[in-house]
Amino acid sequence: MIVLSAWNKARKAVFEWIQMIALSVILAIFINLFIVQPVRVEGESMKPTLQDNDFVIVSRIGKTLNLDLKYGDIVVIDRRIDRKRSILDDIRDLGIFNRMQNRNLLIKRVIGLPGDTIEIREGSLFRNGELLEEPYLLEQNMYGQASYQVPEDHVFVLGDNRNNSMDSRVIGFIPIDNIKGTMVLDVSKLLRQ
Repeated sequence: MIVLSAWNKARKAVFEWIQMIALSVILAIFINLFIVQPVRVEGESMKPTLQDNDFVIVSRIGKTLNLDLKYGDIVVIDRRIDRKRSILDDIRDLGIFNRMQNRNLLIKRVIGLPGDTIEIREGSLFRNGELLEEPYLLEQNMYGQASYQVPEDHVFVLGDNRNNSMDSRVIGFIPIDNIKGTMVLDVSKLLRQ
């Protein structure tokens, strides 16, 4: 009888631990999908603002609540613009399910919103005819000349290291649905201070 009672207590304790772990995993997934998500920067296209291997916190609240993007927002995007992202894409992107590097995700700065005209001329960037002041750039001059009209439900993004960045000049306009979230904190920068 004493052995049976001890067995029941042990089984009950194990079951409670399993429940607590399952609830924690579900809560962590929910937080990562809908509130905030840590992301590791890969590459040097956002220098000097972000360095290779920096860790940043991306807010998913704007995506969850369909809030508007603003000029200058640093966003994580899915560069596969020929397809619409699904919740399954977001789940696959979570670190607990994907230990491999995800080459489809890029981090860039929002330069143009729907309806904007973006021009590159004379080594500078213009939005709707006005020269942009961009103190965050690695190099002030941009190569080439081009003009872009941002379509509805899309944004135009560029890296801060303009002469070494795969961005809207290469991959095209980014559907707003392909934006995973907006950077709210550079954890690595805080640790360097």
